[in-house]
Amino acid sequence: MEKIRSIIALVFISLLFVSCEEVINLDLETINEKYVIEANFTNVAGGAKVAISKTKSFNSTGDFIGQSGAIVTIEDNSGAVTRLTESNNKGIYIHPTLKGNPESTYKLKVDINGQSFTSSSKMPAVVKLDSVYALELKLFDGNRKFTHVQFRDPVGKGNNYRFIEYRNGIYTKAIMIENDDFTDGNLINQMLRPRDFNDETKLKIGDKIRVEFLTIEDAIYKYWFSVDSGAQGGGDSAAPINPVSNIKGGAIGYFSAHTFQSMEYVVK
Repeated sequence: MEKIRSIIALVFISLLFVSCEEVINLDLETINEKYVIEANFTNVAGGAKVAISKTKSFNSTGDFIGQSGAIVTIEDNSGAVTRLTESNNKGIYIHPTLKGNPESTYKLKVDINGQSFTSSSKMPAVVKLDSVYALELKLFDGNRKFTHVQFRDPVGKGNNYRFIEYRNGIYTKAIMIENDDFTDGNLINQMLRPRDFNDETKLKIGDKIRVEFLTIEDAIYKYWFSVDSGAQGGGDSAAPINPVSNIKGGAIGYFSAHTFQSMEYVVK
């Protein structure tokens, strides 16, 4: 039964990534430089990190350049404002102890070179991660092992998840998201699908796997969906499109307040 459910999951994921999401088409070949803000805030101390860079036209080289000198703050429900400081890495702003509370809303503000960008994000409730494990399936290219993540989706639609997989310490670069539109209240055994199906992405005995499990709000689900579906010219899009952003003021990117859990296992 586990193998059958996993095969169904693979089919479902494939269908998910070709479904439609309303995004705005832009002429990236002639677009002016824009700031790119990638802001993450978690319920774990030290989980506040904001990366600020700059992008040029789509065909430019060296599109992303770290930007120093920004004033970056996060405000909580009580109105308390905390400023992040720039790390030794240019354009990366962090705080060593700041953490958020699930089901609370946070506001981000970035001031840089006379421009101001703002955003808000509500951190969802924690959904307990039960286990991570490998399961072997027989596919078109032979037997292949996939990482599976098990958790119980809470009753009530509107839950969204992001999965980040590291293999032997290296990020696999696959965008893996899911919502509970068709799985509300169920026990979920989510298969993590690699970006490419080739020998290099096959899990092998002895591989050390770490999975990060994030509960994300709907706006962030839509951001990653649009990145995967269209920002690289994939899916039904003939040309690249800008991902859906929850940042106001003209910057590209996102502000995600989310919960964070991680687990590790060794492939056997």
